[in-house]
Amino acid sequence: MDPSVKPDKVPIKKLLFVTDLDKTLLDDNAQVPRECLEAAAQFVEQGGLFTVATGRPTRGAMLYPELMELVNLPIITYNGGCIYDVKAGRVLWRQFLPESVRPSLSEALARFQQVGFLIFRGEDDFTCAVRENAYTREISWNREQYQAPLLPIASVPVPWNKIVAAGPKDQIALCGEFLKANIPDPVTLVISEGQFIELNGPRVGKGLALRRLAEMFHLSQDKVVAIGDSMNDMGMLQWAGTGVAVANGEPELKAVADRLVCSNQEHGVRQCVEQILLPMLHQAGPASGL
Repeated sequence: MDPSVKPDKVPIKKLLFVTDLDKTLLDDNAQVPRECLEAAAQFVEQGGLFTVATGRPTRGAMLYPELMELVNLPIITYNGGCIYDVKAGRVLWRQFLPESVRPSLSEALARFQQVGFLIFRGEDDFTCAVRENAYTREISWNREQYQAPLLPIASVPVPWNKIVAAGPKDQIALCGEFLKANIPDPVTLVISEGQFIELNGPRVGKGLALRRLAEMFHLSQDKVVAIGDSMNDMGMLQWAGTGVAVANGEPELKAVADRLVCSNQEHGVRQCVEQILLPMLHQAGPASGL
């Protein structure tokens, strides 16, 4: 299939496929495998609805123009903190962190010297580091897109979209517990891969954003297939009619998945399309309101 196929040229059906990016659709080098791109193109060419849900900032997701050409529904970024219409170039929905996060984050910086922190702020996805370390520098989308400027936390203006803390697993576990106990207002905190804390605003998650997206476009829950690898994918796998985990996924995620496919390195997204989505697509009716 031609990955350059235009989604708006084919009859659309009521079946949505949403995929995580890092360690799910992308390989271990943060590249889109040709096999997965062609499978997604085949799904779209036959009328499927396709988008991504990622913990990355919006600009980090947009690093893959060949993938963004295929999506035909808005993308979910910031772990569900933002729904962004790629075609129109505008934010449809966004949830910021409460300003009360700043004092607790300042104290965490003082307590956990081995932990680095990135802050994503404002309407323009501006990213800054309040402390860099080897872990923050190796985050693929940060390394490939730009190096975040280093600013003192008091100088980072609000609103904040998301905070990422990165460091040794033992320090991340302690830092996560500290932040949970000390931030006075509701927030969403997820630890992924043992070495990253992802901090979002209240009631933010990929599952909640996926439900909101489905409601926007009048899609039923049982016609949604979601695939992921990490704990920040848990909500969307549980909400989707069919939740799929890749073989390299975290054990807790694989335990709740409806289906398992091969790893990201073995093109699990392609297997998901071929074995799950295409058979479902032939039974799906035409979509309305799209």
